[in-house]
Amino acid sequence: MTATLTSREGPRLVMRTLARHLAPIQPRRLLVAAGRQLTPRQLTGLRTVLGALEQGSWIGGLEAHVPNRGDRFAVFGEIVERLRSPRPLYLEFGVHEGRTLRWWSEHLAAPGARMIGFDSFDGLPGDWHADAPAGSFATGRVPQIDDPRVEIVPGWFSDTLPGRELPPHDELVVNVDCDLYSSTREVLDWLEQHLRPGTLVYFDDLFDHDAELRAVWEWVDAHPETVRPLSMARWGQHLLLEYRTQP
Repeated sequence: MTATLTSREGPRLVMRTLARHLAPIQPRRLLVAAGRQLTPRQLTGLRTVLGALEQGSWIGGLEAHVPNRGDRFAVFGEIVERLRSPRPLYLEFGVHEGRTLRWWSEHLAAPGARMIGFDSFDGLPGDWHADAPAGSFATGRVPQIDDPRVEIVPGWFSDTLPGRELPPHDELVVNVDCDLYSSTREVLDWLEQHLRPGTLVYFDDLFDHDAELRAVWEWVDAHPETVRPLSMARWGQHLLLEYRTQP
């Protein structure tokens, strides 16, 4: 005998069915409604939150202690202490006014060291966030650094990196301060051919989930067993990684 629904059971069944199908939609509806009220600057802040959560989850999953230093220069000091060879090579992508490159010139004492900085000096090639549109950080001139070991290569990475050969070196340190996803990815793709066990790669300004940090995650995913964090500053905004041999 076929069961029949009472006048009350019918509407209840319909409501339960609707609730089951609408449940996944309601949170998204609320988020879309909230998003309509957000400014571009507030969205940048939310991407910063997401980036910090991702970094914490990744570092926590490694079950390794990653010390947090006072600032980027404390991380640089740690790198200098690690360098033991007579011919270290330091590459900097994103020179701006040359403050960081000067720091390395002053602290990397080896006479056989080489330091090479790459920058267009025309600012960002694309928009970063609400306060940093395309063209931001342009200086229009190459900074002067009085050190024969220092070379500055002006121009867009797409023009200066293809076919670029590195000078002889025993250790390699790379400073990636490109801000944008596209620029960071371009540098990391080029760097792939030059990676050796012990290569140190420092990333600056990792606070935007969709910018430089996104390229870092892609790079880490491509080397899950060989890339490990050594140190950080500002709780991951500045991050030092080491490329290692296979475990």
